[in-house]
Amino acid sequence: MKKVKLLASLFTLLLVLSCATVEPKYREGEASSNFDYPTGKEVEKSFYLLGDGGYSPPGGSSLGLLAFKSYLDSVNKTDNYTIFLGDNIYPDGMPPKSSSEREAAEYRLDAQLDAIENYKGKVVVIPGNHDWYNEKLEGLERQKDYLKEKFEDDLIWSPEIGCGLESIEVSDNIQLIVIDSQWYLEDWNRNPKINDNCEQIKTREAMFLELESEIKKNQNKTILLALHHPVRTNGVHGGQYTFDRHIYPSQKKIPLPVLGSLATLIRTTGGVSIQDAQNNRYKSLANRLSAIAHGAERLIFASGHEHSLQYIEHDSVKQIVSGSGSKASYATLSNDGYFAYPGQGFAVLDVFKDGSAWVSFYANQDNKPKLLFQKEVIETPVPFDFKEYPDSFPEKMTASIYEESDTEKGPVHNTVWGERYRELYGTEVSLKVADLDTLYGGLEVVREGGGHQTVSLRVKDSLGREYNIRRVRKDALRFLQNVAFKNQPVEDKMENTVAENLMTDFYTAAHPYGFLAIPGLSKAAGVYHTNPEIFYLPKQEALGKYNSVHGDDIYMIVERPEEGWTGYESFGSPDHDIVSTADMIERLRRDEKYILDETAYVRARIFDMLIGDWDRHQDQWRWAEIEDDQGNHYFKPIPRDRDQVFSNFDGAFFGTLRALTGFANQFAVYDDDISDVEWFNIAALGLDRSLLQNTGKQTWVEQAEYIQQNITDEAIQKAFSKLPKETSGETTDDLIKNLKGRRDNIIEIVERYYDHLANLAIVTGTDKDDFIDIVRLEDGNTRVTITRNKDGERAEKLSDKVYKNEETEEIWVYGLDDDDKINVTGEGPAKIFVRVVGGQNNDVYTIDSGKSLKVYDHKSLPNTIKKIDGAKLRLTDNYEINTYDKDKKTFASGSILPEIGYNPDTGFSFGLEYVKSINKFKRNPFTSQHTFSGEVHSATNGFRLAYEAEFATIVGKYNLQVGANFANPNFSENFFGFGNETENFEDELGLSYNRVGLSEYGVKAALVNKTPFGSFFGFTATFEGIEVQNKEGRFITEDFISEDPEFFDRKYFAGLDAMYRYESYDDRLNPTRGMLFELNLGGKINITDPGRQYGYFKPYMGFYNALTNNRKLVLKTRAEAHLNIGKEYEFYQAAQLGAETGLRGYRLERYTGKSSFGTGADLRYSFNTIKTSFLPFQPGVYAGYDLGRVWTDSENSDKWHDSYGGGVWINSAEAIQGNFSVFTGEEGARFQFGLGLKF
Repeated sequence: MKKVKLLASLFTLLLVLSCATVEPKYREGEASSNFDYPTGKEVEKSFYLLGDGGYSPPGGSSLGLLAFKSYLDSVNKTDNYTIFLGDNIYPDGMPPKSSSEREAAEYRLDAQLDAIENYKGKVVVIPGNHDWYNEKLEGLERQKDYLKEKFEDDLIWSPEIGCGLESIEVSDNIQLIVIDSQWYLEDWNRNPKINDNCEQIKTREAMFLELESEIKKNQNKTILLALHHPVRTNGVHGGQYTFDRHIYPSQKKIPLPVLGSLATLIRTTGGVSIQDAQNNRYKSLANRLSAIAHGAERLIFASGHEHSLQYIEHDSVKQIVSGSGSKASYATLSNDGYFAYPGQGFAVLDVFKDGSAWVSFYANQDNKPKLLFQKEVIETPVPFDFKEYPDSFPEKMTASIYEESDTEKGPVHNTVWGERYRELYGTEVSLKVADLDTLYGGLEVVREGGGHQTVSLRVKDSLGREYNIRRVRKDALRFLQNVAFKNQPVEDKMENTVAENLMTDFYTAAHPYGFLAIPGLSKAAGVYHTNPEIFYLPKQEALGKYNSVHGDDIYMIVERPEEGWTGYESFGSPDHDIVSTADMIERLRRDEKYILDETAYVRARIFDMLIGDWDRHQDQWRWAEIEDDQGNHYFKPIPRDRDQVFSNFDGAFFGTLRALTGFANQFAVYDDDISDVEWFNIAALGLDRSLLQNTGKQTWVEQAEYIQQNITDEAIQKAFSKLPKETSGETTDDLIKNLKGRRDNIIEIVERYYDHLANLAIVTGTDKDDFIDIVRLEDGNTRVTITRNKDGERAEKLSDKVYKNEETEEIWVYGLDDDDKINVTGEGPAKIFVRVVGGQNNDVYTIDSGKSLKVYDHKSLPNTIKKIDGAKLRLTDNYEINTYDKDKKTFASGSILPEIGYNPDTGFSFGLEYVKSINKFKRNPFTSQHTFSGEVHSATNGFRLAYEAEFATIVGKYNLQVGANFANPNFSENFFGFGNETENFEDELGLSYNRVGLSEYGVKAALVNKTPFGSFFGFTATFEGIEVQNKEGRFITEDFISEDPEFFDRKYFAGLDAMYRYESYDDRLNPTRGMLFELNLGGKINITDPGRQYGYFKPYMGFYNALTNNRKLVLKTRAEAHLNIGKEYEFYQAAQLGAETGLRGYRLERYTGKSSFGTGADLRYSFNTIKTSFLPFQPGVYAGYDLGRVWTDSENSDKWHDSYGGGVWINSAEAIQGNFSVFTGEEGARFQFGLGLKF
């Protein structure tokens, strides 16, 4: 009877605990009684936000929709916005009309439409993950078509199906940006038509760049960024669960108490579902969006996905979660939540005319909306006080870019970092003063500029033409944020650090006033150009609120080439338009009437090399569009942003860096030559290859000759006369001398660059029907001609070039969109390898000469292969292979990772790793990667060298990995004998007594696949030769008795290993939530004695869990084991426990057995990031406990070994990691540390 009562009580307790409260939660001080919603202000726009509304019960509506309908029925305004935040149809989106599920899907969508039947405003529908589940894009099209039948102009499906982003102007003061977050999370290899309708966004990175641009463009507006998946969440998808999930892990409500806890722990920490915020891909989206939002004070995120209502503020992120339109699930506050409600409801965002914004959350009470929470999201902007600024200014003022004291460096600094143009940055110059009210007839500030390293404003004159006003002194912090640390805000942490100071000094490599000489040089060279002028810009009333950042400094003012400047002589007097690079490329793809003037572009690129302008990426160009009498539109280049001209990276540091890694060679010394012309032009290489479809070496040489003849000494002197007179002297004289020398060498420089450029050719068709004709010529050259296909006949010729086999190694031909006809003919030798990528739609292949040719097209889309004589055909849905990406990197890069450490067994350890990644056509994520590593130990004089190479997609998704390693005889590990209670005579005989030298060499081959979601699969074959060193006075020779007479002979082993690993961390260097699971299965055989073989099984599982809301206190737990199957293994192949294998208070390899088990836990505490003059770093402390033992067949031991201790860790700049620890076991204390770079 007692047992029955006990079970009943336990059942009742579990029942109570499993019932999650549906009461709202409020941060302290934010309770409902504190609402102070303004009633005396006028609302400009209201956004009615409801997500996950697609689960109404049959014959009725959900509670959330009923309350929503009641609220909307009370709304009178007709120009507000209702936004459905995704998951509009549960469980699997809109099926075909033939499906038995169609009626239920329509009903659930109709239930949402019924809620807005009396609403007169605009409606925006965003897809969620469940909307994608029914045949991906086809299901979205069906849902959109159904909605369009119900609505006409008032409904906006956003973004366009299969596209990532859309920006909608709501008003002059409000912008709506919509992201299809499931588009980002999708496996694009399973969606061959994804992005087919997107003109410019073909990659995830392109979406981020477009988002950054839209936010900068609308920075003065309130921006609502709507997407299905929240950037921040404290709900189920954010790893927050009620207790009942530990008991009932599945929806079937079957009690599984232990397994339920494990399942919940795995989902909470592991992010095994791509729909959870902890998942690697989801996390990459959220982190990047958070970083982009940094500094955008008027940006608000609105999302669904979580079946709850939440309001969160985390750093720069203001997150509204309104995903409980028809379902409800748990949510809490955590450390960044202001409000959470695990029930059905909706949210309303009101944007007021004074610029403020409030959010309100509502639940259902008797089918009416019940207000739960209100909060001001954006405060009313404070009017700027203009009293302190004068009305008039002097005509001229003197100023310097840097303080003179900041440019005065000693001989050591100058030797290491170079002299550059540092002196000129500290030289005071006399400048005209810019009064914006009168300059150029009066200039009005439009908005702040958006450079990655510049501080600028965009202004316009009375004619509507725009200019950039750019501070000459660059912003090192902005560069570090936008380029080096894209995924987390670091500007505040990096201020006044060595990193900022070095970047500030880095900028002195560019001549501070060199851009003033460019208009004169450009005019002489026949290159279009802007006309920058330099002024002292005082703080003034015309700057308005921007006085807080701008003014009282030296600024450059320059035209902004765009539509308003048509007819402007310096831009070639364009009569049609001035467009960006992306817009030009889109038009070139769209229609054959758009034509690039390749000769003009070649001349401009040669001019770049002449003036040392290495930073020529695609945004550094605008294009004058000029229409001729036949209706053809020619694009001619307008180079802009000449702030890197005459860059001079002298000094030992960059000299050494250039010798060690190719990437640093783009930062060159400015002299009469370009020593590494390939790396100098790396920023423009992709654009050069994309745009130059018809141009050969002769054109490059002719244009180089033109520049050489027209950039005369007189033209140079005249151009440099525009620089401030205070900058004249030895530095400028040397610059002019080097410019003349480079002019004299420009033909040879250009020939070298052309040889590199021509080695790989990229040819593209259009998004219309094209003929692509490839002809193998008798001399070994290859001719590629692309013409428009009009009614089956060859019409306008788009490109026609003969590629010479002595110049070109490989050609990539992209058909792009529509139905193309690809013909390959010719009897000549195929000396150039050609890759043909058909692209979208039904392409027709007739290949009569297929040698050295490979064809790629979609596996799941129709294609017509008429003839494929000798060619290799690969049908694949690999998105990267099938999609033309003008930004695709085709160069190699390298990195060097040093490491230092100490422990008593090895002494000081020094390690160095060099990784070189090569990027060509086929990649995953690189084409090949080569890793050279080495380590040396001071205590033993042992060293180990290793080489590993990995080659992309050799077998399906799997990369081929090969490697070799060598260790000298002094490279040691410890051996104390087999058993769980072996003795340690370290105090009597010293540390060396148990060291065993292992001379080792080996090779391996593996197939590996690392997914973007956190999983790694590996299948490895190994061969190794190991020799145990026979040294007197060691345990291995004095006390260990082996039955093997050849114990000290070299033994050779062959092995097979299968490995699976899954890992996910919210922060790789300092996890507060994360998981690592690893499983190794394998076996080895002694080749010289095949009877000696064994197998092994090695599982590992570890978790990180934050214990406090501020996520500073974290519990790290782990469990690991090693089980050998069979007895025929060597001692160095046995299961081991020691300092690096589970018992941190013991020596390395302290215990050896047939099997082992270890477990442990650390309690970690993270302090706030500390700013120092070197770098910001985050310290932390931890205390840990380990427990473990080994087993052998010959020993009957029930002893468990433990150790305890603690340590200090530091992280800095997302790269530097250090750990210092002391742990104690039965044999005393053990200190060790490690410090290195961890990318």
